[in-house]
Amino acid sequence: MSDLLARDYERMLDLAVALLEDPGGDLPWTLVMEELTDALGCCMGILADAGQITAFAPHHIGDLPLNQLLERYAPEHVLSQHYVATGDRTPLAVTDFVTQRAWQQTGVYDSVHSLTAATHNIALPLAAPAGSLHAILLGRAGRDFDHRERAYLHRVQPLLLRADAHHRHLRQVRKASGPVDTCGLTPRELTVLSLLAEGLTTGAIARRLAIAPGTANKHRENLYRKLGTTDRVSTVLRAQQMGIIRGAG
Repeated sequence: MSDLLARDYERMLDLAVALLEDPGGDLPWTLVMEELTDALGCCMGILADAGQITAFAPHHIGDLPLNQLLERYAPEHVLSQHYVATGDRTPLAVTDFVTQRAWQQTGVYDSVHSLTAATHNIALPLAAPAGSLHAILLGRAGRDFDHRERAYLHRVQPLLLRADAHHRHLRQVRKASGPVDTCGLTPRELTVLSLLAEGLTTGAIARRLAIAPGTANKHRENLYRKLGTTDRVSTVLRAQQMGIIRGAG
């Protein structure tokens, strides 16, 4: 991992801030793809999730039948086959399994290359049930992915896993509560509030969200201040009375 540059860490920090402050209930995949394709100089970026394929790059994707094409060929892709069969979550390139010459002789390569010009593929797997695929597939023309670029994907992967879990949890909270006045609570504070309502301690919240205990404690203090409370129970009750979260029963 020593191949990483200071700029790589700066990019990851900028991405982390953008993801945690995004108000949506879904992870802003367009933003994620823009960062990853720019950081690795890629011409193709797609998201595979439970059989659904969404292409985010190239930018002229609206003129190309790439989504349908990839759905057709995804089961045959060597990376897709590996992750579905093994449950492995290591970022890997096609050339970790076959030679570039063998890859270029496949139907998957011919079809995707003709539309995107990508000659090399690498995948960043995300959390998924056994036997299914949830991953980002990146492609570019020219050279294969080097040690620094692989290290970048290894380091950014935990960030995306946790941000995705955070947004999924936030979406559940909003679905349960409906549109309400959240008193200026940030998405992260709403997530912490929902976990407080589940009875989790500050330490347990930190472990659930993969953050430092001090950070979880800071979010809790912000909740007390914004809701005018002084402890967990009164905070949860106040939030329920205001309709920010759903009450018991």
